[in-house]
Amino acid sequence: MSFNKIIGQKIIIESLRNAVKNNKVSNGYIFSGPEGCGKKLMAHTFAMALNCSGTADHRPCGSCSSCIRTSSGNHPDVGIVRPDGQSIKIRQIRYIISETAKKPFENGYKVIIFENAEKMTHDAQDAFLKTLEEPPDNTVFILLVENYSLLLPAIVSRCQVHRFKPINASELRDFLGTRYDCSSAEIESAIRHSKGVVGRALELLTDKESFKIRAAYIDILEKALLGSCSEALLLASEKIASREEAEKFLEFSLSWVRDLIVLRENKEAYGSLIINTDNSEMQSKHNSALTEDELNSIIEIIKKTIMYIRHNVGIKNSIEVMLFNIAEVSSYNG
Repeated sequence: MSFNKIIGQKIIIESLRNAVKNNKVSNGYIFSGPEGCGKKLMAHTFAMALNCSGTADHRPCGSCSSCIRTSSGNHPDVGIVRPDGQSIKIRQIRYIISETAKKPFENGYKVIIFENAEKMTHDAQDAFLKTLEEPPDNTVFILLVENYSLLLPAIVSRCQVHRFKPINASELRDFLGTRYDCSSAEIESAIRHSKGVVGRALELLTDKESFKIRAAYIDILEKALLGSCSEALLLASEKIASREEAEKFLEFSLSWVRDLIVLRENKEAYGSLIINTDNSEMQSKHNSALTEDELNSIIEIIKKTIMYIRHNVGIKNSIEVMLFNIAEVSSYNG
């Protein structure tokens, strides 16, 4: 594990490297970005660098005793805090406070990594803030969040905030192409659907089932667009049972119809703007058959369904109504 093996985020890497090299380490860091963006890997690499016994210019070295123990999760001065159930509770923070009050076991830093830090309860955040206001010597807190606005402003103001940006397509293409034995079409599809988040791209490529699921989603939409509602409903009942599956289907549906609108506006958009590049023939067919008003109506139907799901309206009923409405709007016969 080293900074060199982390794709993208060059500005963040340079900042953390300089902090270690120049011994100008802050007590608090916030790594903010979507799940799969690499913030957890960055936190563990930074923790390794902080306690590495290698030369200043080459930390972490990955081979010293401290690096090996950090990598294996056995370093006595590196701790992980995760939500207990749905939240990080005040008793967990109190335990961390008592532990960080002690000196490090070795001549380095105590590093505490908070996963899903925004899930700290209000009382837990209050307790943690008091620790940040008077932090123990040689202690570094790293908060991993998807949305740091859910943290108390006073916590954010006392931490260095690093926002993880999407990785550009060419860099992601090079990274995936040299490490995974996949077709160029699969890699391109993973890149488009990942939206620059490397973890999502890796999940798509390593979990071949995801391609089958996408094919099923396309089949459901195809049936609804052609007016075969009973077949669409049957397929949906087989593939969409949980809230998570419903959200994935709706996100995909939105991107699929959005592609049709982009194609209508710019027929040359396939190279750069289209997300779903692996079904061009089907997209062209629906794009030529559906009017602009029909496409916009379908987009609104999907958006309303997303809102219903978020407000805990029944999943099965919401998806069924959506497919009925899409079939009604799409009045052509294919």
